[in-house]
Amino acid sequence: MTQNDSRLKIINAARKAFAEKGHDGVSMSEIAQIAGVKKSLIYYYFPSKEDLFFDVWEFSIDELEGHLFGDIEGESKYLGKIKKVLKSYIDFLTSRNEVKKIILMEKGNLSRIDENTWIKASKRYDDLKKRISELILRAKEADVVADDVDPKGAAELILNGFNPFSSVEEMKTVEEIILRGLISKKEI
Repeated sequence: MTQNDSRLKIINAARKAFAEKGHDGVSMSEIAQIAGVKKSLIYYYFPSKEDLFFDVWEFSIDELEGHLFGDIEGESKYLGKIKKVLKSYIDFLTSRNEVKKIILMEKGNLSRIDENTWIKASKRYDDLKKRISELILRAKEADVVADDVDPKGAAELILNGFNPFSSVEEMKTVEEIILRGLISKKEI
């Protein structure tokens, strides 16, 4: 097993543990047991549980971001891009249970400023929000999104407006409501 394999095995075990019990509910010993490695190997790659958590968080947000924006690069119309982002987010919420649980469980900790880990995690989440906000802003500049829409507020709504425990049909209703609120009357 290579170093990258060991590191990834630890990250995947930590992701599973954090998804089940949250950051504060898991010990490094539990993560080592799930990964099938010695605790010292975890500390070889990650000096602290916070460092490991941040890597899991970043890995999770990267996965979400890749899922949201993976399909839109080839899309030329902003309305199509926004629709794909919303559809991809619903797909993500219904198919990526571990990542979804980590993000939902730990979002409340992002306002903590007592530890560097939470500050870095918050910044990474804000970067995702900013990317969504920039898409909304560009669509607004192209007259696809209504003039009175605040791109930052719209990004916040997209990331927090869906109940991930709702049915797909209910999420699609929320998607439609968000679209109606965003889209310029010229596009309807």
